[in-house]
Amino acid sequence: MAVEVGFRSDSLFHEGVAVAIELMENDCVSLLESLLEWLVRFNEQNCTPPKDRGELYEIAYRCMKAAAKRKGDESDVKRRVLESLSAHFTVHEEVWGNHWSGKRIRIDAILVPKDDSLWKTKSPRLGVEFKNFRSFDPSFSIKDYTKWWAQCHDYAETSFDGHGYVPVFSYNGFTHYRKRISNEVAAAFAIRFWGRLGVGELQPEDLMFVMNGTNKIWSLSRGVIDGSRISMERKFGSR
Repeated sequence: MAVEVGFRSDSLFHEGVAVAIELMENDCVSLLESLLEWLVRFNEQNCTPPKDRGELYEIAYRCMKAAAKRKGDESDVKRRVLESLSAHFTVHEEVWGNHWSGKRIRIDAILVPKDDSLWKTKSPRLGVEFKNFRSFDPSFSIKDYTKWWAQCHDYAETSFDGHGYVPVFSYNGFTHYRKRISNEVAAAFAIRFWGRLGVGELQPEDLMFVMNGTNKIWSLSRGVIDGSRISMERKFGSR
């Protein structure tokens, strides 16, 4: 049944916000495209006359902004992920440390395997940093990502209380970026460059710790993978 003109925009917007929230909760990396695709279908099936694609794009943008405000911080993602990892790791949350600049800074979590028998590094420490990537500019801004990675690098250059220097893994930090740009070479360079600086990724799929884009350290389903042959000690100088 067609939606009346006066109700159409509100219907599109409210339905779109609900869909955007669902996509965010599933850590969708192509949010704008997926939401726009849904709005196009809803528009064609329910609206008379249908809106043009430019109007739908504007609605999609507003839906994402509204959804991001409702999912305004990373606490729900952090809680869900750390609860899943707590069966295999001792989780230390909100750990403070001394950056080489002298500043005291805090990372979201440091994880220590409960069983380190298969790891090359005994009692390895893995830093994890979460970010509300849901609120990133829907039309894409490289600033959102470079600020995030630079923050993670600061943590990789920090000696944390009781843990020392640790490799740092951004949750969905590179996958989210890689799927939003078309230049695969640029994405691969960024991932390997930050990997050399001690910054890797905790991928949403299978909660896999990955360094340099190719070294699969550990995953929820497989356990220790490349962590059995790759040191988790932070390296400085020549590498």
